[in-house]
Amino acid sequence: MFQNFVIRLIFRLLIYLQFSGSNQANHSTSTSQPQPVTVDGAGRKRPARTLGLTASNSGAIIPEGIRKKFSGPGGWKTHVPFHYLTDKACSFTNHAAAKELNDLFTVDSSSGTLLSTPKELPFEPELSLSFDEWFQAHGRLLELIETYHPEELGLWVTHFDKIIHRPHRAQNWAVCLEYDSIIRRRSCVESIDPSEFHSELWDELASAHTASRTLAIVRRELQGKQGTGRSGSSNTDGDHAGRSKPYDNQHSFRPSGKFRCFVCGDDDPTHKSRSCKADRLVTGKPVVLIQGKDGGSRKDRSGQAYCFNFNGNSGCARGNNCPQGKHWCSLCGARNSLHCAQNCVSL
Repeated sequence: MFQNFVIRLIFRLLIYLQFSGSNQANHSTSTSQPQPVTVDGAGRKRPARTLGLTASNSGAIIPEGIRKKFSGPGGWKTHVPFHYLTDKACSFTNHAAAKELNDLFTVDSSSGTLLSTPKELPFEPELSLSFDEWFQAHGRLLELIETYHPEELGLWVTHFDKIIHRPHRAQNWAVCLEYDSIIRRRSCVESIDPSEFHSELWDELASAHTASRTLAIVRRELQGKQGTGRSGSSNTDGDHAGRSKPYDNQHSFRPSGKFRCFVCGDDDPTHKSRSCKADRLVTGKPVVLIQGKDGGSRKDRSGQAYCFNFNGNSGCARGNNCPQGKHWCSLCGARNSLHCAQNCVSL
């Protein structure tokens, strides 16, 4: 018994010496740093081993279920929602998120074989991500594109840069999120160029969000009146009627609960827009809306009237056909209808 053990030990030792001798020339000039491993069939590199390196108790990695959507047959053919690519979703310890990505298994009734079907992931949660969460996810998507579809990398970098540097991005973050989501979803089934700015789509989304926001304002005001029992009383001053917050959200630069004079930008609660006599903004610049002769209503220097409700607190859902005036910002004069005096960042 002992003799057999010794023979096996000697045999293994001879194999080891032969292997190390044949590779001595290759290792004689190598450094202590490990050499990178070649790219595997999926186009992905395995990390080189670093002797002595230990794992930390935190970290993130793109889930294998997401990678399969890029490395599988035909490549990137299904939408990857961004809420699966945030730091939280990609955490090593987030087992629940990883489980959501598992394929569905069914049994073929005719052959009795087990079939694997990729699960269609819901995209709605990605429409409520914060900018930080979206930024985390967009970096991981670019990593996947660079690995599996490098020919499209430049197009998507341009697409994301246009969102990051979009004017008034914070005030229109909900529009940015939906625009980005739609472009990524449609690119899986259409040949659209993501590097182009799709203005018709953006304008449609912006109008829909403005209408939805205005409807929410009206509902809050109605609920407030019903709650206090003051059904007949109202404040005619558009920017201080009630204390609703039409543009307050986690992505706004404006302090919560304050409302501006849509003429000069003053946010003193005792200051009334419709009685404002200022000829300069609070920043010292000339006002956009100047007082008409003999106390007439304020208009811009070209004689164009602006809708006071749109620029005030109450909001206006009439859009481009509003008889009260243009839905343009009365503080900076922007003519895109995407923001008003209450969430203008020019001050």
